[in-house]
Amino acid sequence: MLQKLISKNIFLIALTLFVLSAFLGLLIRWNFVFPSAIISYKNLVQGHSHVAFLGWGYLAVFGAILYVFTPKLKWTNSFKLSITLTIISIILMLFSFPFSGYKSFSIVLLVVFGISSYVLSFNILKGLNKSNTSTKLVRYSIYYYLISSLATWFLVYVIIKFGKSDLYYNTVYFYLHFLYNGFFVFGLFGLLFKVFENQRIEISEKYKKLFFLYLNVACIPAYALSILWSNAPKYFYVLGFAAAVLQLISLLFLFKILQQAFLNLKWNVISKVLLKFLIIAYSLKIVSQVFSSFPYFVQKSLALKPFFIIGYLHLFTLAFMSVFIVLILIEIGVLIFNNILSKFGLFTFLSGIILTEILLFGQGFLILAQLKPISNYNKILLICSALLFFGIFLMFISQFIQQKKGL
Repeated sequence: MLQKLISKNIFLIALTLFVLSAFLGLLIRWNFVFPSAIISYKNLVQGHSHVAFLGWGYLAVFGAILYVFTPKLKWTNSFKLSITLTIISIILMLFSFPFSGYKSFSIVLLVVFGISSYVLSFNILKGLNKSNTSTKLVRYSIYYYLISSLATWFLVYVIIKFGKSDLYYNTVYFYLHFLYNGFFVFGLFGLLFKVFENQRIEISEKYKKLFFLYLNVACIPAYALSILWSNAPKYFYVLGFAAAVLQLISLLFLFKILQQAFLNLKWNVISKVLLKFLIIAYSLKIVSQVFSSFPYFVQKSLALKPFFIIGYLHLFTLAFMSVFIVLILIEIGVLIFNNILSKFGLFTFLSGIILTEILLFGQGFLILAQLKPISNYNKILLICSALLFFGIFLMFISQFIQQKKGL
């Protein structure tokens, strides 16, 4: 009974947490325009980021991998317990971080989540039998998730021994790099290739293998790009640039793969738009990483962190990761977008992403060029955040309406 309940509702829980993380993001922007002593900016950011990455990102991607790659996986008692504890710990983080920050209860929840995620990871690895490229991408996504998680345990030692030093921030960036560029990138593209396979869309296996090869070889050295801010030695710039070029080469093979896919793709307009949208976002991410390997751009990005770095984070989490997840959930039949409400919600969400990115990067470039910055910047950004929340909320509500109609 528990297995049926969890497998049916895991995506709904992830989508619910997506709505709630967007609401926390809206509160953060509200606090910029209407500051309040009641709201702790630092705590809200921690709550927003943890729920977005773990509640929406991790849970949705993990659920999709479980759903698509290991449908016959045996659900042992320890496996079912781990899924339950993972979900409960994430839900409780929604309250622990905004109200108490990175304190004892939040740390306990992260420990519970970490241990539970290990059980889930090892069970999925055992359930991956094939050795084709889609399976390899998913397998390595889990490897990189496990690597990223090492930073969470090391972080406690760093805080006690060194405090919030450069080592502290580089440890955080270690976690984020392998979570972003490892778990999410590899896992999502593995899911996409698996969808292509299930829909009998012919793709050159050679191109897929080369895409995986260059992406995989680049992943570990690309961490150098995350630590250039801390006056790293010059050879780290060379290493970061080499990794960025390898990622750029993998992108070229991705274009060849998608060029073949579009010849036989029988998706509806919504799915095709989402695919093109996320590929543009991913391409911008790769190009920006090439630029970030140069000292000039590192210095300017640090000086204009609220615009360029926050813009990059939103480019990845919203324009790439979140849009990619929505696409995958549509194509595996979990989410349905066939009524006006769902389509309007999706359009509002995508519009919010585009406007937010234009505003963040636009303000940064205006300041960089010593031109007049955008007036009422924070108020306009608040409106953009409201669009994001409203769009996600409408997509969420539409799923209940469509399920009711289906009954």
